[in-house]
Amino acid sequence: MSVHDYLMEWASERAASLLSPLGNRWLHVQGVVERAHWVSQTFDGDDRVYLLAAAYLHDIGYAPSLRMTGFHPLDGAIYVRSFGYERLASLIAHHFAARFEAHLRGCNRLLLEFPRERSPVADALTYCDCTTGPAGEHISLKERAAASMPSSLAISSLPSMLLTLT
Repeated sequence: MSVHDYLMEWASERAASLLSPLGNRWLHVQGVVERAHWVSQTFDGDDRVYLLAAAYLHDIGYAPSLRMTGFHPLDGAIYVRSFGYERLASLIAHHFAARFEAHLRGCNRLLLEFPRERSPVADALTYCDCTTGPAGEHISLKERAAASMPSSLAISSLPSMLLTLT
């Protein structure tokens, strides 16, 4: 078994084991993986494998047994890092622009322990996640943004909040 095959098998087994009891969360992850299979055709080698593994594991931090900070990108990244997968942990930590929510939650220092990868792979993971709905259905970016916006966050406060993050 190649290293790539092992990583893919490990990621899919971990995701199934920890997320399948979570209903729609598992359906969402499966939808993200489906989308990532399509998008990954544009990548070769390591990048393709890391995109697919990250698609399986991007929401692993929602598993109750992994909850440490209560912020799923960090909880998932901490778990994955414990197995020595640094790049994968960083992709998970920073998926879906986690830095903005980390700032709001006051855990941006912990997030900085994971280097932010600025790459087509990181962008592809965000695209796959952002265009997959809660039950694994394909949705538009506009629909996902509307569904993800916390009800307590007023749209009018976004510009000033974003200025503090730059």
